[in-house]
Amino acid sequence: MPQTKPRYRQLAERFRKEILSGKYNPGDALPTEMDICERFKVSRHTARDALRILTDDGLIERRRGAGTVVADRGAPAFAQPIGDFETILQYARNSHFDITVEQKADEETLDRLGLTGDYVQLIGFRRVEDQPPQAITAVYIRADLAPDLETISGLPGSISEWIEENKDVAVERVVQRMEAVGLDKSQAERLGVTTGFPALRTVRRYRDAGGAIILLSESLHPAGRFAYEMRLDRTKV
Repeated sequence: MPQTKPRYRQLAERFRKEILSGKYNPGDALPTEMDICERFKVSRHTARDALRILTDDGLIERRRGAGTVVADRGAPAFAQPIGDFETILQYARNSHFDITVEQKADEETLDRLGLTGDYVQLIGFRRVEDQPPQAITAVYIRADLAPDLETISGLPGSISEWIEENKDVAVERVVQRMEAVGLDKSQAERLGVTTGFPALRTVRRYRDAGGAIILLSESLHPAGRFAYEMRLDRTKV
C-alpha cells in the first residue's frame, strides 16, 4: 500500500496549488497558524511546518505588520542556489570548524530558525589554515543523528556526509538562503571588525526524503573574507 504523506506536507501541497492557481495573489495574506489549526484540525507544529516548506520554496514570506503573505514571484529573488550540492559540501571540506560551544538548542532559537524537536547546537568559527575566521557559524543537528565532538573534530568532510554514512539517512534536498546584514556588537567583536560591519548571512537547511530538517547551518561572513561565485552558461535557442 502507498504510504500516506505527513499531514504538514499535505497542507503545504494544498496551499501550493491554491497559490499557483491564483486563488491567492502576491501580497495576499495566508491564514495564520491558529486559523490553520482550527480549520484543518491539526497541531500548531503541523501548521508551522507546512508554512515553512512554502517559505523555503519562495512561495510565501513574512512581512512586518502583515504576517505571512504570498511572495511576488516576479520580483528578483534574494534566495538563490549557488552551484550544486557538491559545491556546498566542498565548503565544509576546505575549511575547519573550530567549535567553541556545544549545547542543546533552546526553544527561542529553534523557533527563530523554523525547527521543531531536539537539536544539538554547535557554535564556532570557520577558518582556512591560519587566516582570520571566515565566519561565525552555528550548526544545528537533530539530536538522534548528532556525532560527538571528538568525531566532528576529526571529520575529513562534512557533518551531513557523516550522517549519511553512519546513520543511513540521506540528504535529499538543501535549501540555501542568503541575505546582507550588519553585524551586532557581539558578532563584530568576535570577528575583529566594527559594529554594523556588513556581512553575508547564509542559512542552509538539509532535508531528508520526508522533508524533515536533519541539519541546519547559519553563518555570518564579514565582507572581504568570503565570496560566492556562480557560473552561468548562456544557452541559445
